[in-house]
Amino acid sequence: MKILPNSLNSIMLAGAAALSLQSCHHQAQQKASAQKPNVVMIITDDQGYGDFSAYGGAADAQTPHLDRLANSGVRFSNAYVSMSVCSPSRMAILTGRQQQRWGVYNFGATLPDCEITLAEQLKAQGYQTGMVGKSHYGPVSGPGVPEFPTSHGFDYFFGKEGGTMDYLRHKAADREGFTAHMANHLGIGPFWENDQQVDMEGYSTDIILDKSLQYIDDHKQNPFFLMVSFNAVHLFTHQIPEADLKAMGIDKVPDWDPSTGDWDEYLEWYVNTVKPNTPEGRQRYLYHLNKLDNAIGALTDKLKAEGLDENTIVLFISDNGGSPRTYADNTPLKGNKYILEEGGIRVPFVMRWPNHLEAGKVYDQTVSGLDIFPTLHAALGIDLPKDKELDGLNLLPYLQGENTANPHEWLCWTGFHLKGEPRTYADPNGALARHDKTYNGDDTGWAVRYKNWKLRYYGRTNTYGLFDLNTDISEAHNLADQHPELIKQMKEHFEAWHANIKKDQQNYDLPESSEF
Repeated sequence: MKILPNSLNSIMLAGAAALSLQSCHHQAQQKASAQKPNVVMIITDDQGYGDFSAYGGAADAQTPHLDRLANSGVRFSNAYVSMSVCSPSRMAILTGRQQQRWGVYNFGATLPDCEITLAEQLKAQGYQTGMVGKSHYGPVSGPGVPEFPTSHGFDYFFGKEGGTMDYLRHKAADREGFTAHMANHLGIGPFWENDQQVDMEGYSTDIILDKSLQYIDDHKQNPFFLMVSFNAVHLFTHQIPEADLKAMGIDKVPDWDPSTGDWDEYLEWYVNTVKPNTPEGRQRYLYHLNKLDNAIGALTDKLKAEGLDENTIVLFISDNGGSPRTYADNTPLKGNKYILEEGGIRVPFVMRWPNHLEAGKVYDQTVSGLDIFPTLHAALGIDLPKDKELDGLNLLPYLQGENTANPHEWLCWTGFHLKGEPRTYADPNGALARHDKTYNGDDTGWAVRYKNWKLRYYGRTNTYGLFDLNTDISEAHNLADQHPELIKQMKEHFEAWHANIKKDQQNYDLPESSEF
């Protein structure tokens, strides 16, 4: 067949174009592989250990998207946070340091200027840094204070500051009739977008998801660190959009009306609204859990759709155990948020890093949320701060088979107070007494894990519980009477640990505070 000159030119041009496209694609692949890994860190709020179906706990909790994430990365079965409540444990995750070093044993303390966060470290390496969702590193104070995210390394913040975030009321007008203290405690009102307040409509999990997806769109060309901090599944889980309530066939539970009374009446409403008094309480909790799971699926789908998933480290962790007030399920663990039984401090934790960590691996040794800070430094080739004593460690050698030892033979925790007398109330049946009972246990004392052993000191009764977690994950059998020497060893270790931690406290002036 004779090829005409024009046809030959067309074939040659087409071939050149194909080679050019292949070259561009190859260059894009080379650029992607050379680019520093992105980091997406997802933190959920009060998610029960059993409310993640890969952990095999609660039969009615199905989390297919979280399960998919776990199956594509490493799932940790013995992962702990540094405290049984959210604000302290979140500080520790972000800094790699025990929050007791600057005097935090409870809610409400601040994150000092001199502490170094993961965001500050990554920002110094050229990363774009963003936080979307709940920020709870101190009181609701607005921009300019140390605990506000943009004061500690985040280029971008969209979210709310307090411990509770209302699921539905996100406008300045929604605060009318409330005192500032009460509105802040309930998390009612607009979101912060950096230093501006923004009215929003909709359900908080959807809003957090949308802003997170937008952040990925805006920063996908360069390395980024995105912290997605959902308020789900924190109370008040009775709050569900009306259309969804109708579809579920359940009634709306009224929110607090500030015209009906003062703080005492608010506490009365509080205890009459949370477990065990929420109609269809578990059904409402599972609604928020399912919406949360879907949002996490959308986030990971977005990374894949943008071609970012192979070069993005994804971490998932709950800030503490499931709350006894929301119908969370910590099966098979004993206890819950607020106390130092396993259900308060052992949490679901997943880390995915394609081509670096084995997909579907279950890691059974003891790890901590404190380890996130040094592990990411190692993964990204960043030097650790030289003037800070870290309490976490780099997990990569353990996860990649280079070190077969237990990362943490010892871990220690403090309760709200190391010692405490049984509380007395002017009205033993009043709202405050009933509120405190919803902690569901002794929130004082301390705990130590040593290998498979867990020692719990109960501050109010001055008694001990000793449990073999290898055979008794539910802490049902107290072996304290059988092992007095082991108790002595573990007690001495705690005292030495706490004395070392307290050395740093002289550098800070942070009062201990409580939830209310």
